[in-house]
Amino acid sequence: MLEKPISATPPCDGSGLMTPLIYSLSPQAAGSGNFLLGSFVFSTDASITELYACAGFDFVIIDMEHGLNDIASTVAHLRAARGAGIHALVRPGAANLADLPRLLDAGCPGVMIPHFGLGDEATRQAIRSVRYWPEGARPTCTGVSAAGFGIADFSAYVRRANAETLTIGLVEDRECIEHLDDVMEKREVNWIMPGPGDLATAYGVPGQLRHPAVENAVDRVFEAGERIGTPIGMYVNDPKEIPRWYQKGARFFVLSIDFKLLAKTLKETGSLCRSAVHAA
Repeated sequence: MLEKPISATPPCDGSGLMTPLIYSLSPQAAGSGNFLLGSFVFSTDASITELYACAGFDFVIIDMEHGLNDIASTVAHLRAARGAGIHALVRPGAANLADLPRLLDAGCPGVMIPHFGLGDEATRQAIRSVRYWPEGARPTCTGVSAAGFGIADFSAYVRRANAETLTIGLVEDRECIEHLDDVMEKREVNWIMPGPGDLATAYGVPGQLRHPAVENAVDRVFEAGERIGTPIGMYVNDPKEIPRWYQKGARFFVLSIDFKLLAKTLKETGSLCRSAVHAA
């Protein structure tokens, strides 16, 4: 009986399966005119992540801040993403920041840091926990999925993880906007994105994402990102919004939330069904 050649065995640490997302918006790639498309996933059902992959999205952000995802459901999403060929990032909530090392150990390729720039100790520790020494203080364990369960080259994994783990700072507080230049100069994250929903609340106009005060804050995030060469993204509720923000410099977009997209589609489809019957 022939044994399978060792060279044909896929890497058990996941290396080489997909081009790391962090390289997609490098200066070399940015000139191609492309952009990345993703969405927030609130559902705990990992099939939703597979669905986004089938629909041609580049990434999803598994939400642990507002969604009901816990460690187990988030890991299920990560595994589904790996099998379906889509990048799955994680947005932790305040109660989950300390769990980032475990999520990275489970194969999470990147994280979105909520309320970035407030300077609180929990957020600072979370950012440091994303990378190993000397760039951070991520706890070390060789027997985890991301590191190949102890049978892969751990030194190579550490180098790769430090270089390829993506961090996105979500700017969504008035206090951060007022000290934005100082925040951005620290270069603590790879990409940046304004959070218009929380910014609207912070400026006293909840739900008014296009209020002048909110748009001014968003513009300041874009200006700061462009000034230091940090890739900028934007949350949008409608694809028609993308050209506007693309022209302003956004190169990755988070299109709504899985539940919101489903609710909108169901409502529109239901209305079409009723209209079809009435027209018969």
